[in-house]
Amino acid sequence: MNKKSLSAKKLFDNPVVGPYIALIALCVIASIAAPEIFPTGTNIANILRQVSIVGVVSIGMTIVLLVGGIDLSVTSVMALSACLMAHMSEDLMKANKPEMVMWVVLMILGIGLLIGLVNGVMIVFRNVEPFIITLGMMQVLKGINYIYTQGAPGGTVTEFWKMFGSESLFDAIPYPVILFAALMIIFGIVLHKTIYGRHLYAIGSNKEAARLSGIKVNKNKIIAYMLCGLTAAIAGIMLCARVRVGEPNGSNGYDMDSIAAVVIGGTSMAGGTGTLFGTLAGVLIMAVMNNMLNILGADPYLQIVIKGLIVLVAVLIQKKR
Repeated sequence: MNKKSLSAKKLFDNPVVGPYIALIALCVIASIAAPEIFPTGTNIANILRQVSIVGVVSIGMTIVLLVGGIDLSVTSVMALSACLMAHMSEDLMKANKPEMVMWVVLMILGIGLLIGLVNGVMIVFRNVEPFIITLGMMQVLKGINYIYTQGAPGGTVTEFWKMFGSESLFDAIPYPVILFAALMIIFGIVLHKTIYGRHLYAIGSNKEAARLSGIKVNKNKIIAYMLCGLTAAIAGIMLCARVRVGEPNGSNGYDMDSIAAVVIGGTSMAGGTGTLFGTLAGVLIMAVMNNMLNILGADPYLQIVIKGLIVLVAVLIQKKR
């Protein structure tokens, strides 16, 4: 085999290359299928707004998958965060104290960290499957949110958050996209340029070997779940800013979308392999696919089927590797 063949094989063996090739192909197909709608600036901005929220959730999901875990509670964290944001903001505006909303935001971020801490502690110290713990947490939080909101949408947001959710910098880049990009850079540095990030990869690759080499496995796994709770809370605030109301069911599906995006992007569900750069490709693929199907008027239920098939194919490809 010559050098060019070896280089090409090495390139395509990279788990990140495939998703970006698929993304390019999908964009070409969508542009051909809907040339008057898909490539327009308005539609691209709409796609990017969708990407920003699920992308922030996917950052945290990438981190927990890297240590061989999973977090199904992210949708309930998002919904609770959005409802708290909307209802408490409305109360503060009625009291003529809109400047206090930033304290509400900090409180919500703290709640996200706390939920992640509880998830992580139960998973690590009780040695229970992450799927079970986070599924139970999802139900608990959903029930608490229904009690808090009586199951109905309510509240509102301040003018600042309305602007954040609907306007763009220089009328070109939506503000949520800027926040998503900033978080991608920050967490990208954490994962790939810090000792903590290297420890996460080591734990996901071989937990026992990591422990024997002196890595604090339990502490690092707990922090991973805390970061996932934090990013879910941030996504909930972004969702609230976008819809301008607290909707108890407004975050449904974000858990599966984020897991699908992360897996499509090349992160192994067994842990130890994956990058945020790959996750970005997965998020974009999901967003472009949904957008294209909506433009073409496809049955919404068909989108669910396609998402499931994409995840199955991605997992099978990982298994083959």
